[in-house]
Amino acid sequence: MRSNALRGRVYRCPVCGAELTVLGSKVGRFKPRCCNTDMELSPGKLQFYICPVCGAEVALLGTHADAFAPRCCNTAMLLEAA
Repeated sequence: MRSNALRGRVYRCPVCGAELTVLGSKVGRFKPRCCNTDMELSPGKLQFYICPVCGAEVALLGTHADAFAPRCCNTAMLLEAA
């Protein structure tokens, strides 16, 4: 059984600032640690774009989402439903 509740969530280390993103999740607990401390869950989450032809997935990590228009297999990628 798969759960995508954590998919796209971003965690940040309060000590060094390192960040990680959950690309896929399964059933279980996820408590990332860095610098010997728990990482903090950042607000919001990444949005994934999916190719309707081959199923490739990408997510925008930076800013300027309004200008982001990914293409794959010579077609526009679709924004995954939240």
